[in-house]
Amino acid sequence: MILTEISRRQAFLTHFGVSSIIFLVLSYLIIFHWYPDFYFMLDGGQRAIATVFFVDVVLGPGLTLLVFKPGKKSLKFDMSAIVLVQLSALIWGVHNVYTERSATTVFYQGKFTCISQSDAGEVDLPTISAGPSGKQNLALLKRPDTVDELLEFTKEAFAHKSSAVYYYGEKFVPLDEAVVSRMDKYQLDMAALREENAQFADTVGSDDMIQKDDERYQLIPLSCRYAKMIAVYDRQELRIASMLDVPTLLSAEASDEPLPLKMELQRNVVHQIQDDMMRAFLGE
Repeated sequence: MILTEISRRQAFLTHFGVSSIIFLVLSYLIIFHWYPDFYFMLDGGQRAIATVFFVDVVLGPGLTLLVFKPGKKSLKFDMSAIVLVQLSALIWGVHNVYTERSATTVFYQGKFTCISQSDAGEVDLPTISAGPSGKQNLALLKRPDTVDELLEFTKEAFAHKSSAVYYYGEKFVPLDEAVVSRMDKYQLDMAALREENAQFADTVGSDDMIQKDDERYQLIPLSCRYAKMIAVYDRQELRIASMLDVPTLLSAEASDEPLPLKMELQRNVVHQIQDDMMRAFLGE
């Protein structure tokens, strides 16, 4: 059957069928590999599906339905142009979806933060992926506990003009048995949560997992690209067990007094930075 013998309906259904197969394959990759687990809902998986659906299932077949006319002299050129437009849009869409895919979620200073692949250049992802959290790829960034460590963190923040957690990616370690004890001291302040929003506190207080075993499960705020929630972290399984739809801006607070937060230490660090800047200015 040559192109001129195909009806508009046949052309549309053929194009739609091929595009649908491609969409199903890409959807599998998005849901199970690029944005697995909670990343799909919170970190861009739904938008990725929508992007691919539009450029693959809607754009191409839609143009075919609009342009295709049996017997038209320029039909071959028109269909070639449609295929070229669709392929270009699909390559662009898949490239963006893939390069912005979720890479890891890191715990630091009382909260989880999702990190995209484009921001994870310094992260040892194979090591993180080998951890016990499976496709959640949970990591931990140890807080600075000495003057030298805090000074190093502060200098890095000055260098990048940002304190974004992904700038410390080379310091990420898998959230496993060796480091999970560092999370034990962090607890979500329910009084502060109730003050922020009483409904938030009621939602957390009624969670079955926390009511059943509050020693096993830990409430940790989680921030991803498109949503904030409270993660119910399972200390035994070393992974996030569930999510609570509570978009709090709080972080869990440490029960001990972190050394870096002491005023004396902070002053020492500031003075050290000032001295370093002065020496650099004088060329010493």
